[in-house]
Amino acid sequence: MQRRADWLRVDIGDDHAHLPVIDIDSGVPGPSAVVTANVHGDESSGVVAVHALDRWLQDSLVRGRVRLYPSLNPRALALNTRRVPHDGADLNRCFPGRTGGTASERLAAAVWASIGEVTPDVLIDLHTDSAGSIPYTIVDRAVSLSGRARTRLDTELLKLAQDSGLTVLLEYPDDLYQRFALDRSLAGAVVNRLHKPAVTIEAGPRGVVDWDAVSIMRRAVHGVLARVGLVDGTAQPDASRVTCPSGTWRRGTTARTRRAGVFVPSLRPGDRFRPGVVLGVVRDLVGDPLDEVRAQSNGVVVSWVDSPWVESGQVVGTIGIAEEG
Repeated sequence: MQRRADWLRVDIGDDHAHLPVIDIDSGVPGPSAVVTANVHGDESSGVVAVHALDRWLQDSLVRGRVRLYPSLNPRALALNTRRVPHDGADLNRCFPGRTGGTASERLAAAVWASIGEVTPDVLIDLHTDSAGSIPYTIVDRAVSLSGRARTRLDTELLKLAQDSGLTVLLEYPDDLYQRFALDRSLAGAVVNRLHKPAVTIEAGPRGVVDWDAVSIMRRAVHGVLARVGLVDGTAQPDASRVTCPSGTWRRGTTARTRRAGVFVPSLRPGDRFRPGVVLGVVRDLVGDPLDEVRAQSNGVVVSWVDSPWVESGQVVGTIGIAEEG
C-alpha cells in the first residue's frame, strides 16, 4: 500500500490556489476511483469525510487506486461561502473548464486535467444540502449518449447509486437537465464527456462539519467502491441516522410558491405524499395564511430550503416525484 499527498497549484488570473491531492495505491492491479469534496466552499462535511476515507482506505483498499480531493474550492472554504470568491461563479457549473477563461473556469480546467490523469472508473462527488434534508444520492443523465450506450451507462449509474445505501434521486428530464447546466457539473461532465459513471452524494447541512453526515458519506462511498471492486464487502447505512424512502424518484420542480412570506412545511424530509396533499403553507408575519403549496403527484420530500422567507415563484425544496413504470 502506498500513500502520497501533494498539492495542485492552479493559476487563476492574478492569484493562485493550492488544492490538496491524496493518492492511495493498493499495489494490486485493478480499477481506479476519484472522490471529490467541497466544490461548494460552504459544504464542509465532505472535507472531513475525505480525511476519514483517507485513513480507512489505507487499511481497506484491496486492489486498484483511489485519488482523493478534500477541497476543490479552498478559498471559498476559508470564507465559508458557496461560490468561487474570485468571480462569484458556481464552480459546479464550470466543468470541464477553460485554461484561458475566468478564475472559476481555470480552476475547473486544472481539476479536470488532474482527474484525467487517473482515468477513473468512477467518480464520487460529496456535497451537503440543507438542515432540513435526508441524505441522498443523485443520478446524472447521460444526455450526450443514445441507444445502447446510454442504456448501459444509465444502468450502471443507477446500480452505483443504489449501492450507496441512500435514497436515490434521478436528475431532471433531459431538457431541464441541460437548461440548468447540470451536464457542466463535475459529475455531469464526467458522465457526458468521459462517458464514465459518477454519482453525487448529498448528506448533512451546509456551513458546519456535521459528524453524522461524515459517517453517512463514508459508508455511502464504501458501498460505491465495493460495487466497482476496490474494497470488499458492502456498507449498510446507519438506520439511526438515515431516512431512506424506498422506490425510484425523479427530482421535481413543482413545489413553488405563489406568494412571498414565511414558508412553514407541513411534512418532514422523508415523508411521502399524494396529489393534493398540502406540502406547506406560506404565512405573513402575523401568521395569517397567504398560500398553500400542494403536491401535484405522488412523491417524497427530500429537503426544504434553509431560509424560512420565500419569494413568489420560489422552489421551496427538493421534491422526489414517483418515477413512472
